[in-house]
Amino acid sequence: GAICVATVMLIAFSLVLKPIIAKVNAFFLVQTAASLSIGGGSFYFYTDSPEQYPEGPHFSQEFYTSVLGVISALCALAGVWTYQHYASDWTYRRLLLTTNVLASLFSLSDVILFTRLNVKWGLPDHGFVLGSSVLSSVIGQWMWMPGVVILSQLCPHGMEATMYALLAGCHNLGMAVSSNL
Repeated sequence: GAICVATVMLIAFSLVLKPIIAKVNAFFLVQTAASLSIGGGSFYFYTDSPEQYPEGPHFSQEFYTSVLGVISALCALAGVWTYQHYASDWTYRRLLLTTNVLASLFSLSDVILFTRLNVKWGLPDHGFVLGSSVLSSVIGQWMWMPGVVILSQLCPHGMEATMYALLAGCHNLGMAVSSNL
């Protein structure tokens, strides 16, 4: 279902938007959709009780939803700040290539946690997940900012809010596709 909606949206972009704006939105929709999300299934891995999964991390639901959520939101702000101070003069190509490679590498942290290698290496589950969450939030902001900057430079006068809403909608649709693959 979500892939069909994304396909229809990509076609609609090419029909109703300027070609350069359509291409930017299409890129960011596909980029977000390609970052597969396993959040729904991993929730149970993280929060199962010792009776349900003895080797699991056994996080409380409060820690998994509240603590990680708040820390991720704060680190997203740190991601915007670090982007502004360290990466705002990078080329778009360098920034997008670097962030996509880093996001791919950091997604391997899930494999490390699911195979319990972190425990074998002496890294506690809470610290490992917090570190992974922090880095993912920062990298996520670094992936988001180029789209905002590019569209702000391309958008017609008076259409700034519409362009931002279009990019945010593409991002949300990409997240829906990635979580339903």
